[in-house]
Parts: sequence; structure tokens; C-alpha cells
Amino acid sequence: MSKIRYIQHAAIDKAKWNSCISNADNSLVYGYTWWLDNISPGWHALVLNDYDAVMPLTWRKKYGIYYLYQPFCTAMLGVFHKPGIKVKADDFLDAIPAKFRYWDIDMNEQNVLENKSVTTYTRINQLLHLSGKYHDVQKSYSRLAKRKLSKATENGIMLKQSVSPKIIVELYKNEYYRQHRNTQDDYIALINCCETAMHKGMAETYIATFPDGEVVAFYIVLKDKSFVYSLLGGSTAKGKDAGAFYFLTDAAIKDHCTSGKTFRFEGSDIEGIAFFNGQFGAESITYLHLQQNRLPVFLKYLKK
Repeated sequence: MSKIRYIQHAAIDKAKWNSCISNADNSLVYGYTWWLDNISPGWHALVLNDYDAVMPLTWRKKYGIYYLYQPFCTAMLGVFHKPGIKVKADDFLDAIPAKFRYWDIDMNEQNVLENKSVTTYTRINQLLHLSGKYHDVQKSYSRLAKRKLSKATENGIMLKQSVSPKIIVELYKNEYYRQHRNTQDDYIALINCCETAMHKGMAETYIATFPDGEVVAFYIVLKDKSFVYSLLGGSTAKGKDAGAFYFLTDAAIKDHCTSGKTFRFEGSDIEGIAFFNGQFGAESITYLHLQQNRLPVFLKYLKK
């Protein structure tokens, strides 16, 4: 008989967990224990049978109340399952302990729900398949993207790779601190994730500079057997004018053409980012964001 168990962090069999993620039809790099351990220390889990299917529960506690949240730079999680295993994501949601009074999480694109008691919102991601040669992939670029790449060439933009993830995360933090409310702990956790990924050969870093060495754009991508993930990147005001982030995105795509992988742009719910991603010929898919509010009455409306 199939059984979904709630397991606290210390009791998770990480070897079996990672085997499930690695072999899953819907495997994502965010599901591995090394990512979760860094980005959401102490995470708990739901496990079907002998790790036939799993769902990480990334949680925090505030004012004595446990809640589920989506960790920084972790586009989606949800239920992952081995090939041939029939799984209902609803069954996993039903197995989430009642102590988690508030949910604010993202499922992966293969998770379909029928649960009507959970508030769901449709989110958008954009994917670009890299099965052809670079010249063929570039044909799907928009006129704007091609113009921006020409502008980058005119400005003498230069590429530097294999830079420490810490440098890029710091560049991102300094450039975008006004737009984001991430904590220093969030950035430290992300650096640890990316350094681990670099050690495993699952991350690449890119920096764009002017000929005088001034950094004008920066980028971190993750990679696994199926996907290349646009994780974190941006540019300075000068870089935007010079087409520097178009230049870096193109460089990352070029590096993985003919790999047969899919480039996951992520973050495509934001209008400006979705527009940028679309310039490279990316196609949209949808996934679900879940919210559940069982907070006490005196707190319930604070989370609306």
C-alpha cells in the first residue's frame, strides 16, 4: 500500500533522495539535497514509499508559527517522482502536517492539482530548446536581440568566465539592493549553493566588461543533464545601454547549443524579464503557485 511519510531533516536518507531526484522524469537541480541544505537549512520532506516520489518542505517559524515558503533563487520545487511512478500532487498536499499554517510555494510544471481548498495562481516560465547548432538557434532571436548584440560588439564588450560566484552575487546585490528585500543570510546561502554547484561542475559564471575592465554585466547559470538554468544576473546602467546582458545571455546559450538541453529562463512572471527572455525565441509554459492561509484570526489578514 502506498504511503506518504512526513520526515524531519535529520531522518532524510539523502542518498535515496538524490537518487530519486536524479532519475525523476521532472528532475530539477533545485531538488537535490546539496541545494536545499544550503538555501533552506533544516528543510523537511514528504516521501512516498522508499523514495519513489518526494516533496521538499522548505519552512520557517515566526511568532511560534510554522509556515512554508519559496526559498531565494529557487524557481520551483513541488513533487518529484521516479519514472513509471503514478503520483497525485494532491496526495502530497494532503500529507503536509497541519502545523504548517501558511503556505506560499511554487510547484514544478509537471505537477497538476485538483485540490480546491488551496488557492492557486498560474505562473509563467520560458524555455528555449538547444537541440540545434548556434546559427540555427540564433535564427529565433528577435531583431531587437540581434541589434543589442551588434551594439555590444560596437562597444567592445569583453567576456570573462569562471569567476567566483561570490563576486557575481555581490555585484548583483550592490546593483539591485533597492529593488529587492533579500537578507544577507539569503545571499550567503546562495553563494554556498553556487560554490557547491561549481565544485560539482553544475554552474558557470560570466562577466561582461568594457575594454578598460569596468564590469557592466554579470551572470550565473546552473546546468544538469536536461537543463541550463538562468539563475542570477543583471547589468549596470552603462551595461544596459551597451547591450551587455544580451551579450552574456547569448554567450550562455552559445556554450550549450547542440547539447540537446533546454534553457530555462526562470523569473518570467515579471513583465520586463518576460519581454527580455522572449527576444531569444523562448516559449512560455505554466506552473502553479500555491497559497494556503490557516493562520489564527489575529494574524490571518496580515498575510493577505
